[in-house]
Amino acid sequence: MGELPEQLRHNIGHAYILEGEASKRLALGRAFAKNLNCLESSDDACGQCISCRVFESGNHPDVFFVKTTKATSIGVDDVRDQIVNEMATKPFKYKYKVFIVDKAETLTPAAQNALLKTIEEPAHYGVFLFLATHVHTLLPTILSRCVLVKLGDEQAIPELEHEALAEEIADNITSMDILGTMALYKRFEAYKESRESMTKLLDMLYLSYAKRIRQSADKNDYVNKHWFNSIAAINQTKEVLAQNGNFQLAVELMLLKLNGS
Repeated sequence: MGELPEQLRHNIGHAYILEGEASKRLALGRAFAKNLNCLESSDDACGQCISCRVFESGNHPDVFFVKTTKATSIGVDDVRDQIVNEMATKPFKYKYKVFIVDKAETLTPAAQNALLKTIEEPAHYGVFLFLATHVHTLLPTILSRCVLVKLGDEQAIPELEHEALAEEIADNITSMDILGTMALYKRFEAYKESRESMTKLLDMLYLSYAKRIRQSADKNDYVNKHWFNSIAAINQTKEVLAQNGNFQLAVELMLLKLNGS
């Protein structure tokens, strides 16, 4: 099939919500931001390049921790001054401008609305990480434009069918060549006629990657961008199939993204 297109090989989402306990979500958000601008590594931050060292010093010019000027909420002025206006210029030196918004559940409705256009039409260099204990206060228009990554306890996640297949795919797909990856479509074809079974399989695949992300949050020092991209690809596939999109095309495209060649 030849080399994959650029957008498949570097499929970084532009907006993520990390939902979970404060220390885990912040540690993971920091690790992801550090990883995105690392000059040496494609999976985990090297910790040695100038970008990693500057990040650890707390003075990275292209990573922004959004601060609130009020005690209880992140307001519209905070969003405009620290995100919208800042996004108008290209990164100072590195590949991405990364905006980390902790306690994102305290964003006022006006602040969320001020973010909408920036998230809907993001600059190619912009990445948003919204960190929240829970997401029920976020507007549906914000939620629909973000990849949600839950960092809850394993015990809180219901057992779903197809766990073995999902784990097999998550464990092995990045080491497969393109032909082997595309051959995996046959494993999904058995679920084509049952929307419920296919949804369960995709849910289990989501959980396989979410588990890896939660474990990396516990380690406090490692994050693989590919896990985030895989969750985004799975969510996108669920949306396409829910709208009765082409089953084979949707699954094969997802497999290519999970492969990350």
